[in-house]
Amino acid sequence: MNNKVGTAIRLGLAAAAFVLIYLALSEEPPVPQAKPSETGVQMIVRTVHGDYWKNVSLGAEAAVREFGISLNQVATDSEGDVARQVLQAMTALESNPDAVVLAANDDEAFKPFLDEAERRGIPVIAIDSRLTSGKTETYIGIDNEAAGREAVRQLNVLLGERGRIGLLAYSEGGINGRLREDGVRFAAKQAAGLQLIAARSCGEGDCETVAGQMLEEYDLDGIVALNTNATVGAADELKRRGLRNRVKLVGFDSSPELLELLQEGYIQKLIVQNPFNMGYLGLQQATFAAEGRRLPERTEMEVAIIDKDNLFWLKNQKLLFPVVQ
Repeated sequence: MNNKVGTAIRLGLAAAAFVLIYLALSEEPPVPQAKPSETGVQMIVRTVHGDYWKNVSLGAEAAVREFGISLNQVATDSEGDVARQVLQAMTALESNPDAVVLAANDDEAFKPFLDEAERRGIPVIAIDSRLTSGKTETYIGIDNEAAGREAVRQLNVLLGERGRIGLLAYSEGGINGRLREDGVRFAAKQAAGLQLIAARSCGEGDCETVAGQMLEEYDLDGIVALNTNATVGAADELKRRGLRNRVKLVGFDSSPELLELLQEGYIQKLIVQNPFNMGYLGLQQATFAAEGRRLPERTEMEVAIIDKDNLFWLKNQKLLFPVVQ
């Protein structure tokens, strides 16, 4: 009786073992988990032209590689084409992106876009130009009004805190240009020894001519120029007139042409941003926003003051030529 029971138990255990082995061998291999889809980001910037925007794109591309982002970038041919840029932004929403990175040419014109993006639950990251007409998750860029004040402060030092100065703005400067001009005018009023006696605005292709008219009409000791085109135009006119170091020029931005004019002494100071980091942070914050993370209200970027003495410092070379980063 005991032998029969023992035999039955052994047979049962053997059968169970056989079943387990069979199941183990016949089990289908685990199905690999699908890779999470990439974060889809639409990026709309102010223009396709200029070293500044090329460096913004380089920074964005670095973020694409690091964070696994699917990026579609568009821009207008001209910074003044606000209607075209708004259309590009509205069209971008139709692809239902996870986030939008926007460097806007105008504030109020983008209110319908910002309202629609909010209605669809698509976060918008503002870079370069701060927007107040609708909701954005964050702003990444400099304080442009403060940058205008800093340009006057630098010029005031160059002139020994006394002199007659002119302002050369850019007609398509948008939000940033207006804020910089506000800063220049405010700082000029605060500087007891300075007189802002001329203010002109130029467009693409005529900044040198407008600068020449201003120099012809007024006896200027210094000029503040508010963007790349205005700065190049003013410096070229000073060069044409042989006014190296005689009329001091403080400008904005950087390009090979500007840096050459700086070394030649037709520009004394350049107020320079970090567009590479701006592009990188814009895409990084877009990824965070798409994940539902809470972002800071703004990430304020510092400006660098570039002159002949510090032009070749390593940190400034990395700023001016981001391919070395």
